Amino acid sequence: MSGNNPIFYWDTCLFLAWLKNETSRQPGEMDAIASMIERFHKRQISLITSVITITEMTSIKIPAGTEGQLEDVMQRSNFTRLAVDIRVAKLARDIRNWYLAREEYAGRTVSWPDSLHLASAILYRAKEFHTFDGKDSAKNNSLGLLKLSGNVGGHPLIVTKPPVPVQAHLPGLAGIRR
Repeated sequence: MSGNNPIFYWDTCLFLAWLKNETSRQPGEMDAIASMIERFHKRQISLITSVITITEMTSIKIPAGTEGQLEDVMQRSNFTRLAVDIRVAKLARDIRNWYLAREEYAGRTVSWPDSLHLASAILYRAKEFHTFDGKDSAKNNSLGLLKLSGNVGGHPLIVTKPPVPVQAHLPGLAGIRR
């Protein structure tokens, strides 16, 4: 991981949105991704993700010809692919069990891939975990991630969408009221 740059963990859905240039996103979400990628290319931030992101991003899910873009990002010195080792696996298990043990979650927990992502972000001290995953899935009996921000399985972790860039003020227009 590169120097003193802030470290942001990217969930697989962000890479997919970026590579697919998803037009169905909420206003500002694709601008937020573009801003993060720009900051990344300028080496202002570092990005990390689990190696399971590679598995989750099948060629069916990403447009043809975009694998090179992804590989270019993943080869940079301010990008780290995190292995799933015994520490990550045990913490992922503990996170899932933490939610299952609490009545307020009614037997729901995070999915096993999400638990691996979250455990990796916690262990490698990400400043923030970026995702678009906000909805519970009844089909998978799993929790959305955004609402877990601040306390992920008993661990402090900010889970949020990437920040929408602040629009620059046009010169000469500051302070003008309409």
